[in-house]
Amino acid sequence: MLGRLLDRAGQHPAAAPALLTVAATASMLFLLLLGERHFEQWVQMAAGWGALATLFVLCRMRRFQRMPWRIVFFLLGGFVAMRYLWWRTSETLVFTGPFDFLGMALLYLVEVYAIIVYFLGMFVNLWPLTTESIALPEDRDSWPTVDVYIPTYNEPEELVRVTVIAATQIDYPRDKLNVYVLDDGGTLARRNDPDRGAAAWERRYALMRLARELGAGYLTRETNASAKAGNLNHALGQTKGELILFLDCDHVPTKDILLNTAGHFVADPRLFLVQMPHFFINPAPVDKNASSRGAVPDEGDIFYRVIHRGLNFWNASYFCGSAALMRRSCLEEVGGVSGDTITEDAETAFALHCRGYNSVYIRRPMVCGLSPESYDGYIMQRTRWAQGMVQLFIINNPLFARGLSFAQRLCYFNSCFFWFFSLARVVYYFAPSAFLIFGLSIYHASSGQVLAYAVPHVLATFVVMHFLYSAARQPFFSEIYESVQSLSLLPAVLRTIADPRAPSFKVTPKELKLGSEVLNPMAVTFYLVVGVNLLALGLGCVKWSQYPTYRDILAVTMSWSAYNLYLGLVTMGAFWERRQVRLHHRIQARGPVAIRIERTGELLTGEMNDISLTGVGVEFFASGRIHNMDRVELRTRDSYGNVHQIPGTVQRVHQAGERCACGVEFLVTKMNYAQIVSFVYGDSGRWVELWGERAQYGGTLRLMWVLLGMGVKAFLQTTLSFLAGAAASAWRWIAAGLFAPAPARADPRGGESK
Repeated sequence: MLGRLLDRAGQHPAAAPALLTVAATASMLFLLLLGERHFEQWVQMAAGWGALATLFVLCRMRRFQRMPWRIVFFLLGGFVAMRYLWWRTSETLVFTGPFDFLGMALLYLVEVYAIIVYFLGMFVNLWPLTTESIALPEDRDSWPTVDVYIPTYNEPEELVRVTVIAATQIDYPRDKLNVYVLDDGGTLARRNDPDRGAAAWERRYALMRLARELGAGYLTRETNASAKAGNLNHALGQTKGELILFLDCDHVPTKDILLNTAGHFVADPRLFLVQMPHFFINPAPVDKNASSRGAVPDEGDIFYRVIHRGLNFWNASYFCGSAALMRRSCLEEVGGVSGDTITEDAETAFALHCRGYNSVYIRRPMVCGLSPESYDGYIMQRTRWAQGMVQLFIINNPLFARGLSFAQRLCYFNSCFFWFFSLARVVYYFAPSAFLIFGLSIYHASSGQVLAYAVPHVLATFVVMHFLYSAARQPFFSEIYESVQSLSLLPAVLRTIADPRAPSFKVTPKELKLGSEVLNPMAVTFYLVVGVNLLALGLGCVKWSQYPTYRDILAVTMSWSAYNLYLGLVTMGAFWERRQVRLHHRIQARGPVAIRIERTGELLTGEMNDISLTGVGVEFFASGRIHNMDRVELRTRDSYGNVHQIPGTVQRVHQAGERCACGVEFLVTKMNYAQIVSFVYGDSGRWVELWGERAQYGGTLRLMWVLLGMGVKAFLQTTLSFLAGAAASAWRWIAAGLFAPAPARADPRGGESK
């Protein structure tokens, strides 16, 4: 009976807030009642591990992925966390000295932070909402006019060209679509700069020619004030389209991007935003290292596959800077794109949500972009995000902003509050070492209590995270992603807290070539993490034999330190940067293809397996019928039914029995380049298929083992480099003492002795 009632309630999304309120209130009352009672330790052990086992079972039952059964699962996960927090607050906070107290308070605060983020994550993802496209009216004259903004600063001209070509190929009435290149690298201020003036003039003329050639508009301004936000706002004053499609200059749109999004603005006059996922053809640095050993979803997938669908349910989907369609009148109402923070996109959405406008997220990849190639670019990008969201947290204070619903406040608070994770991560790294090295008592608990409360809580957190994000991220990989960023983000976050107005916008570099595999210098910072925890484990072993009465707490802290050591080594392994020499990334592709061989006139049919702007990989059954350097013509169709015929040259042929695999290089001309761009980037169906394939991962334990091996290699290399440098310095010092010329001796009769 109860199950049928819950299933019926789950068919009505509007019931979610009421169900959550009732269930959460009942749970809190139960927890308070439970907190007043004292049970034997074995009862607490059974309660903690029993709840964990139940969570594990429910996690594997499909029914609990649906509402309102998800609430039942989340309440059980919340019960385990609150049970731990109650015990931690009421029984473990003991004053034993000023330094102990400081360490204990710091650790307790970061644990409270982690639990708040944990609960916010469950709230945001309570009822993920998938919004479908709404068709535009049949009368094309009623369709809104659209301006496409492609801002650029210092990116290569060829990168901009591809995006502009694809933008001009968008399926939309020509008289209602205008494409603009917004050149912030050729501003008057830069052209007048003595050092950068020549390059700025050259860039200006190059992009003006490009825009004129491709039928796009070209806009620049006098100064670079307010960075990207200022560039976009300048364009707002120069154009007049009812809707604006924002595209970063490396975000290539598909042909159907407006057909799948513009209809929402016709259906809802209060809508200010349709946001789409950022789909990347190249992996981020961490993903690149791991994906060479197995399938790894893109790091950003957790946001665009899962979290943004949760935000969508609460009408809190926000502008992500690109792959977004916005209503001009709404932007003009708030004075354009906001510029008080360096995450101008989220800040603008925040201001419009405060005005009561609506947003929508469509979970279909319709742009194809580039992730940062190097760790330097990756950390620069994440630093900007972290600083911008901390600015939004401090300057705008989402929890008390007027105009937002309670759910929107929590969603924006979560998006900002998350970026303080670097503080918590660094404390976790060194907390066990405080006891093992310095003898500070910062966590007052026996091993039995840790097993009854702490371990079930930690493991339950992993189970809940897997329940929420298993479609987008492998277990344990969130730990690696946060670890890689933590030591670099911490100083930036602290500087922003000290002066929220100080951060400045920096453009993320995207293209990079590496001739060989190298260890990024940033890995050296994790040498400290590994070294401190190695020292702590060594001292822990000494104390184990010297202080038998402390063995329970030593077991806990040594286990924690061993985990930190493992995490530090795995993180160092992730800092290896793999060789990258290709100008254009290969993209996995599927679909039938026909090849006509010019030499014989024979037509072969096969299957594509990868594609790029320079060529395509094809497999077919044709032993001995195609040869290296053969001129061919490829014929294929996209998911819209369009036929593509592209000439090429066979560059490699690999025979395996009757099966043949060959690589075909496109014969690119000025006339067919636009067709190649259309073939490679214009079909969103290809990205949907590839995005689905990336979600199918496996081999997590093997990947973790491989990353550990790479981390050990990185640690040993760093150690040997340090020892070699120290030995060289010592030898120079000794040699200087041994072989330095003896000082001249004074002659007692005057002058110098010979």
